[in-house]
Formats: sequence, structure tokens, C-alpha cells
Amino acid sequence: MSIVITTSLRENAKLLAEAKTIGEKLNLPVIERNKQSAKKLLQGCEGVLLVYENKLRLLNQDGSELSFHPDTAMLRIKSSHDALIDLLGMDSLKVLDTTMGLASDSIVMSHAGHDVTAIESNSLIHFIVSEGLKNYQSNSESLNQAMRSIKTICAESLAYLKKLPNDSFDIVYCDPMFSERIEGSKNLDGLRQYANATAFSEELLQETKRVARKKIIIKAHFRDDVFEKYGFEHLIRKNQKFHYGVIAVSYTHLTLPTTSRV
Repeated sequence: MSIVITTSLRENAKLLAEAKTIGEKLNLPVIERNKQSAKKLLQGCEGVLLVYENKLRLLNQDGSELSFHPDTAMLRIKSSHDALIDLLGMDSLKVLDTTMGLASDSIVMSHAGHDVTAIESNSLIHFIVSEGLKNYQSNSESLNQAMRSIKTICAESLAYLKKLPNDSFDIVYCDPMFSERIEGSKNLDGLRQYANATAFSEELLQETKRVARKKIIIKAHFRDDVFEKYGFEHLIRKNQKFHYGVIAVSYTHLTLPTTSRV
């Protein structure tokens, strides 16, 4: 996929130097903006990464775009109830998020007091989101601390899991790209074309069972067959288009919240 890097319209020497540094890190070409429109920049390439003074913005050929913002995580944190946090329980746990994406789940888990490591296979997404986690300033110090506390790793989930010792994490969390597009989730459109399309597999399941001390948790579209296919306890969330599944891998697992099950 051809991606180029340039600056915002307010191009200056500092921004251009930063763009060149990012280009070296990601091994991507850098061009001068020269007041060119986004439409013109996208001619001949599939995406343009714009460097601003305090953010990165990825424009895609299909009109979608991606930048880091913890808005979804903020709404969940402000809510009095979050299904994922309920599954984790009250104790502080060591969590491996195998599908970081935009890091909403990682932020919510970190804010709840858990020690979170997040894996992202796409180097461009990993860079944009990792920079956002390090630099985004919200009005909430606890949210800022939660974002800064997340350790991010650029790697394929299965390959990374294979390198880990047995029982390395309390929880292994998986949120593969949904098998069906959920209407109203336009914030994911900019991510979708870069997402790892590798389906959850038996090999991945066995590695998660080896690495997790307590539970494996998966999030999937309610119509997905991943729950039954791999033996997850399917936790139904009424009026929600995605559900959670759980596999307890030890007798010390936490008590699940009361909910409907199939």
C-alpha cells in the first residue's frame, strides 16, 4: 500500500523535519506540501499521512481518514457500567490486548487499573496510535495517565504470543475485525483497510490458552460463529451488535457478571 508523508497546510521547517523523522522510522517517502490540496496529494497514492504540530492525520483514497482521539474510551469511562470492565473484575490484572487498533479497549482497561500491553500488527497504525497515547492531552489527568501507562508493541499477535513464556498474562484479550460492518461505526472506516484480516484460529486459541493465567476474552459481532466454533462462553448483550466470549483457563478465574448466556 503506497503511503506518503507530508505536513499540514501550515508547512514550516520544524514540521518538515518532523515529517522526515517519521518517514525514516516508517520507511515511507516524504514530500513537501507546497500548499497542495488533499485531493491532489492523493493522486497516485493510496494514503497521505499529514503531520501537524500536535497530531497525525491519515487521509485515505476512499475518503476515509484516521487520527488518534480517545473519544470512544472517554464515553465508556464516564459510563457507570462497562461490560468489559465487569468481566475483568475488581482486582488489578496484567492484560495482553492482542488487537490494539485505535486502543479504545486498552485505554478503558488501563483506566480501570489494569496493567495493559497492546499489540498492533500494522506499523503505520501502531505509530499513529502510540504517538497519540503518549502525547494526547485531555482535561482528565486520570485518562492521561491511563494512556501513558499502556505499553504498545508492533508485531503479529500469533508470532508475539509464541515468544511469550507460559502464564505470562492474567488476561489475553482479542478483538478481531468484525465479520460484518456495523452501521454507525464510521470512526472505524479509516482503520478498516489497514486492519489485520487474519481470522481467529485454533492455533491462536492454543497460544492464548498457554499464555493466559485466568481468562481469554474475545469481542465479536453477535452473528459471528467464533463463540461456538472455539468454545467461548457467549455472553449476550441485549440490543448490542457486538458480544463478548470468555474461556476460563484456570480454577482461579473471576466470577462472571450476571447476564444471559447461550
